[in-house]
Amino acid sequence: MSDRSLVFQYLLLFLSVVAIVSFRSASLFAQDAESDAREALEEYFRAWNDADNESIAAISNFPRISLGANGQVVVRDTAAEIEIDFDLLREAEGWDHSTLDLLDPVHVSEDKVHFRIVFSRRRSDGTPYRTAPGLYVVTQQDGHWGLQLQSVLPSTFSLP
Repeated sequence: MSDRSLVFQYLLLFLSVVAIVSFRSASLFAQDAESDAREALEEYFRAWNDADNESIAAISNFPRISLGANGQVVVRDTAAEIEIDFDLLREAEGWDHSTLDLLDPVHVSEDKVHFRIVFSRRRSDGTPYRTAPGLYVVTQQDGHWGLQLQSVLPSTFSLP
């Protein structure tokens, strides 16, 4: 075997090892990102159910973007702009709490995770009165994972 052939084989072996290590590292980063983003979204729902606007803002990344009906884009730059009137929600809908019925990561990178979600709004006895699918994007900004984009589709289940 010539020296040139041996060098070529060592180079191929080295590049193969680098590729495997890089792939495994990227995979581990993605797993960490998915786990951290999932935790942030679950915390968001806990804050929502606690009717805690301060915690909702803390688990958000700004600007917060919502995609609404007919392609309406709403950009909220501050915590004050995302405050929810939970008393009105209780009075108008009989809302008691919400459940995150599906949380499925569909795209994962080191600093952003797209989740396909389904959530239900429920009354105090646990009965769902509205269920809707959506897409939530959780991002990492300066080491902080938070909800940044929401796109909720029309309800697939709704009671008066």
